[in-house]
Amino acid sequence: MSDFTSPPIGDRLRRHVELSRQALGRPDGATPPLLVLFVNSICNLTCEHCFYWRSLNQRDDLSYEELERLSADLDPIENLNLSGGEPFLRKDVDRVVRLFVRNNKARQVYCPTSGYFTDRTVAALEKILEEPGLMLFACEISLDGMEAYHNAFRGRPDTFAKAMATYDALAELQKRDPRLRIHSISTVTDKNIDEIHALTDFLFERCPAMDHHNIAMIRGDRKNAALGTPPIPAYRALVDHVATRWRPREEGRFGSVVEPLLQWTKIRSLEEKRQVVPCRAGEVAGVVYANGDVSVCELHEPIGNLREAGFRQIWSSQRAQDLRRRIAQKECWCTTEVFLWPSIVYRPGSLARAAFGSRVWRRPSPAPDAG
Repeated sequence: MSDFTSPPIGDRLRRHVELSRQALGRPDGATPPLLVLFVNSICNLTCEHCFYWRSLNQRDDLSYEELERLSADLDPIENLNLSGGEPFLRKDVDRVVRLFVRNNKARQVYCPTSGYFTDRTVAALEKILEEPGLMLFACEISLDGMEAYHNAFRGRPDTFAKAMATYDALAELQKRDPRLRIHSISTVTDKNIDEIHALTDFLFERCPAMDHHNIAMIRGDRKNAALGTPPIPAYRALVDHVATRWRPREEGRFGSVVEPLLQWTKIRSLEEKRQVVPCRAGEVAGVVYANGDVSVCELHEPIGNLREAGFRQIWSSQRAQDLRRRIAQKECWCTTEVFLWPSIVYRPGSLARAAFGSRVWRRPSPAPDAG
C-alpha cells in the first residue's frame, strides 16, 4: 500500500513560485501546466445541466496514438483534469492517464464521473494507481440532489444507487492505496439548492471515506435552458453550510485552503458580473476536447484542432494570442472553478485579495448535529 503524503514544503514552494512566474506571462513557446482533457464524448446519461451535450456521442474521439502525439508536444503538467462524456466509458482510459503521468509528470489527476460503471471504474483505477509517479487521483462522483431528484435529472432510474455502489467500491480500493481520494461534485442551479443542502448532510454521514463535497455553479449552454443560476444569497448559505458540515475532513485535505478563496471569488464575480481576479486562462490552463479541438477555456471558442496542427503550434498562434488579449482586457467573466483557482493561487495580488475577502483565517463552527 502507498502512503498519501503531501510533497515536501520546499518542493511545493519552488513549484508555486514557478507557476506564479508563468501566470505573470506565458514564456515563449511554453504549454500550460494545467490541462483539461476531454478523454471521450461517450455518455449514457442525459443530464439536464450538461454544457457539453451538443458534442456527446459523436464517435470522433481522439485515438490513443493521437493522444500520444499530444503528450509528446506538451511540457510537464501540474494538474490533469479529465472530462467527458463519462471518462470511464473509454476502454483505454487507464493507458491515457498513465501516458500523461509518465511523459508529462502529471502528479495530480482529477476526474468527475457519474459513478454508473462501478466495475469499469475500479478496474481502470487499479491500473492507474500502479504508477509510482502519481501523487493523487481524485475521483469526483457527480450528484445533483437526493435519489429521486438525481435520477430524474440524469434521465435514468438507477443512477443514484449506482453512484453509491461505486463509492463503496472506491472506499475499499482507497484502503489499499490512499492516493485515491474520493470527492463528490454538485452543480447548483436555481432548482436544486434544497436538494444539495440535504445531499451534503447525507454524503457526510453515508460516505466516511469521502473527504470533499465540491459545490459548482451551473455554466455554459446547458441542455435544459430553463435551468438558471442560483440566487446569490441561497448559494452563499449553501456554501456556508457545506463548509460547516465538512470542516472535520477539510482540515486534513490537500488543497483545502483554496476552497474558501474560490467560493468567495465565484460569488463576487456573479455579483459584479466581471473578472474579480484577472483570469489566466490561456496562460497557465488550457483545454483539449475529445475531437481534438483546443481552447484556452471551456467557455471560449476553439483556436484550432489537433488533427490539423500540433498543440504547441495552435497554442502560439495569432488566434490564441488574440483570445488571450481579449481575456486580459476583461471582455469576459465566469465562475468556472478549474480556471478561477489558478488565477487566484498563482497571482500574489489576487491571492491576497481573495484571502482577505473570504476571511480565510475564520473557521466555520461545527454543525449542530455533526456530533
